[in-house]
Amino acid sequence: MRGGPLGYEQAGRELLSQVPSLDLAVVALGSGGTMAGLVAALGADRVLGVDTGAMDEPAAAVAAMVGELTGSGLRDRLRIRSDQVGAGYGRLTESAAEAPRLAARTEGVALDPVYTARTMAGLIAAVEDGTVTPGRTTVCWHTGGLPGLFGRTEAVDRFGSALERFPA
Repeated sequence: MRGGPLGYEQAGRELLSQVPSLDLAVVALGSGGTMAGLVAALGADRVLGVDTGAMDEPAAAVAAMVGELTGSGLRDRLRIRSDQVGAGYGRLTESAAEAPRLAARTEGVALDPVYTARTMAGLIAAVEDGTVTPGRTTVCWHTGGLPGLFGRTEAVDRFGSALERFPA
C-alpha cells in the first residue's frame, strides 16, 4: 500500500473528529489515493470525487485502494463526478477556469488549474444540480497543486485579475 491513501485515511479521521457533522467531502480524483483514503475513513456516501481525467478507470483504481485499506470493495457505491474532465487531463475547462476566480474573489483561496479548480468546479456543479443542498456540512478538500500554475499563463492571468479586485 502506498503512503498517500494511508495518510488521507488518517486525515479523514482527523477531519471527522473536528467536524462530526460532516456530510460530504469533495476531493479531486487524480491517481485515486486521496479519495480512497477519505472513503476508507468517512465512507463512500460522504466522499464525492471529481475526476480530473488523469486515468481511464478511476473508479476501479479507487475501489482497489479502498479494498486494500478496508478489506471491502465499494466500487458500486463510489460517488464520482466525471463532468469536469472536459478535453482531458491538464486541459483547462471553462468551469475550471471560472472556479479559481470565484474562490479568489470570495474566499481569498488560490486554486491550481488541474486539481483544485476542477474540485471547486465539481462542487459548484453539485450545488447547481442539487447534489449538495443548503444546510449540509460540506468540505472542499484543497490538496495543494499550486506549482501547477507555473507555465499556465492563462491560469495565472485569471487568478491575478481576480485578486486585483481586492483593495490593498
